[in-house]
Amino acid sequence: FQHVLTCGSGTLAVEVCLRAAGCEAGMEAILAAYDYPGNFLSVHATGAMPRLVDVGPSDNSPIPEAVREALNGRTRAVVVSHLHGGLADISAIRKACEGRAILIEDAAQCPGTRLTGDLAVLSFGGSKLLSAGRGGAILTNDGRLAQRARLVLGRGNNLVAPLSELQAIVLLPQLERLAERNRTRAEAVRLLKRHLPPGMTLFEPASTEGEPGYYKV
Repeated sequence: FQHVLTCGSGTLAVEVCLRAAGCEAGMEAILAAYDYPGNFLSVHATGAMPRLVDVGPSDNSPIPEAVREALNGRTRAVVVSHLHGGLADISAIRKACEGRAILIEDAAQCPGTRLTGDLAVLSFGGSKLLSAGRGGAILTNDGRLAQRARLVLGRGNNLVAPLSELQAIVLLPQLERLAERNRTRAEAVRLLKRHLPPGMTLFEPASTEGEPGYYKV
């Protein structure tokens, strides 16, 4: 990504992305009916209204056609999360959003996967796969959205909720080992699948374009 902005939490990062996308009173943001509660509340924090869509039967991801049908003239953003080892069909959702809404990809539970949203969010909370106790990051290739997010995060020359230098240092060795750790988790999940009793299944990723992070499977 050409632009990376850090901040105090992943939840704040989602709210900043929503504001950068133009969410405010009278506008709407689409998200899955099953999602991290903080994302729902982040929409409310902007004054916009959440519009919930159904998820697929085998994962936690919003159904692309449901997203397409929910889009309207008030829609400013679509928030899509990769949860518990699921991997949303971002390509199909992105096609639905083109020219109609900003796609915000919440990868708080899936660092290391391939991200193609207009804006993407990482979380460095205490239990996350990349952890600095707290903190978050916003990623984008769109300079206009990056500048809007930067303005939301700043008060003059001061950042409202910065990621400290100490937190950043803690993250560096984790980033270097992220691919290795993701492979180890994927191997553990494959082993778990082989030994599940009849009638029990795990969420299956809706997309094969990236690798799930398998956070809290």
